[in-house]
Amino acid sequence: MREIHIPLVVRLSLSQTDVHWVEAQLLVQRTELFQGVLAAVVAEIEAQAIEGACCPACGGALVRNGRVPLVLETLLGRLEYARQRMRCRACGVDVYPLDGALGLVPGSGSTLGVRERALWAATEVSYGKAAGFLAKFAGLAVSHGSVHRWAQEEGAVLEQEERVAQERAFGRHPVEEATARAPAPPRLYVQIDGTMVHQRVGGEMECKVGIVYSRRAEISPGRIALMDKRTYAGFEDAGTFGERFWLRCAQQGATQAGQIVFISDGADWIHTLRRAYFPEALVVLDPWHLARYIQAVWGAEAQGLVGRCLQDAWRGDVRRLLQRVRGRVGAERELDRRAAGEKLVAYIQGNAEGITNLARLEATGSGAAEKTVDVLIVHRYKKRGMSWGRSGAGALLRLRQLKANHQWDAYWARRQGVFARRAA
Repeated sequence: MREIHIPLVVRLSLSQTDVHWVEAQLLVQRTELFQGVLAAVVAEIEAQAIEGACCPACGGALVRNGRVPLVLETLLGRLEYARQRMRCRACGVDVYPLDGALGLVPGSGSTLGVRERALWAATEVSYGKAAGFLAKFAGLAVSHGSVHRWAQEEGAVLEQEERVAQERAFGRHPVEEATARAPAPPRLYVQIDGTMVHQRVGGEMECKVGIVYSRRAEISPGRIALMDKRTYAGFEDAGTFGERFWLRCAQQGATQAGQIVFISDGADWIHTLRRAYFPEALVVLDPWHLARYIQAVWGAEAQGLVGRCLQDAWRGDVRRLLQRVRGRVGAERELDRRAAGEKLVAYIQGNAEGITNLARLEATGSGAAEKTVDVLIVHRYKKRGMSWGRSGAGALLRLRQLKANHQWDAYWARRQGVFARRAA
């Protein structure tokens, strides 16, 4: 391994003594110094790469064939370097030894460090604003189109990882292979919810969101923190979502948990997933959704009814709850309300098990899932005027999940490993 020694000299004329001016001058010096260092290091890397280089197509000898500009945005500033082009005498192929030695991301024009910081911003704000943040705070000239393209590319990498894990668990290999080493919590909580997002081609598409956790802690009166929560979300069909979310649950110990508590808002598609992937779970209906359903039927007039129905629900008394609601429906003269009330009765009947189980647990509901939907989806996808394509929305969502699950740094460490090049 060859060491490179590069002496640095900083010259500063102190025309001002305030620290604000000094800071600005040294920032300029830092950029210029490290751009020079970067160019010197790249020249050394190229010299080593050219030694003994041969044609990757036929193995023939290479001869120099002029220099071609390389422009690369880095966290140290823009690198503009005239790299050596080599030509194969045998087959005529042009080769750039430096490109391979640097491990460049194909078609990027930027380092992974630049890409990572751009996408960190883009998960929270628009692609245009993310590019503006880079220009302001890092001095990087990156277009919003580049940031959008990077989100698509990294989203595709994450999608491939999800697909491989899904095929490994539900394809040729038994599920136990992927989950045998998972911990065994005494109780695991599972919640699934969904929300609609405006689609660019018109209409709406559903984003399904699932969370799983086993440990809760009260951090202040009335505030509960979920200590080991993991999230999965996707703009995909229920089958794909179900399998991939189940893998998140398996990583949290679903196959060995003493008990799984499945908290639901009572939607039919959620029940379908619960029966398919958590058939032994203790299902619980979130009482807040029951209250909201009653209010949707009778509005402000239902205030007293809601309180009495919730008392029935918390006692797990489905029979009394149905009697109360049927009595109100039977007395209803307005046809639309009567029809809505009959649907409410069907909803209660379809969720009888979940209501009965409310009496078996301490107070719990789907507020954690609702909050996750709000933070993960609503804050980024449902601002005024926004509409999305399914592919672009899904790619960005995979990046947002890296943050939500505290896996951002680990992912980018893996990506750097893909492009790592060891010195001779």
